[in-house]
Amino acid sequence: MNNSLSRRVPRLREPGPALQLLASVTLVFLLAFGADVLLQWAVGLFVAGIVEQDTFFYSAVKQQDAFAQTILAIIKLVSFVALGVGFVAMLVFFFTSFYEISRLQQPFQSGAKRLLKATLLSLRGIATVTFMFLVVTAIYELLLRIVGNQPPFFLLAALVTTSMYVFILAYGLFDYAKELRGIVSGAVAKRRNMHHGGRSRRGT
Repeated sequence: MNNSLSRRVPRLREPGPALQLLASVTLVFLLAFGADVLLQWAVGLFVAGIVEQDTFFYSAVKQQDAFAQTILAIIKLVSFVALGVGFVAMLVFFFTSFYEISRLQQPFQSGAKRLLKATLLSLRGIATVTFMFLVVTAIYELLLRIVGNQPPFFLLAALVTTSMYVFILAYGLFDYAKELRGIVSGAVAKRRNMHHGGRSRRGT
């Protein structure tokens, strides 16, 4: 009876290489987008606090505030567009290699461990960097409440913080994409070598 039940229950199959890669890329870019939104929101609150304290300053300071807000909005837009373009570029790369990736079985088993390791390292890196920059932003916010605004120090701090975060996030995603490309290329090359080796043995 146990044998009959085991035959009826379908076994869970391990996801294919293409699905594993798609899930990994989607997870990393979703976390990167969410982290970017979170930090941009925190910096936006910080700049709003600066603008609030500059209500009674002379017009030149208010012009600096407006200019800084415009620059921050541009940085935010550029970061979001860059994340979207990067995600689409990764998908295009995988779909162009989809035929080879979908045929990978044994050659990708070793690459699956590298994929998992690269994905976990990327997720940890994004979370760590975001936490550090949130802490820095909170420290600036605390200093703003204690000592008051000192134009243009805090505005420059907000711009530098946002710019550095976007740059580091982009570098981390680029490094992750480079690692994934190496994994896929290595697995495809290994499969081709096995295929050619099998053909040569059959020919002899």
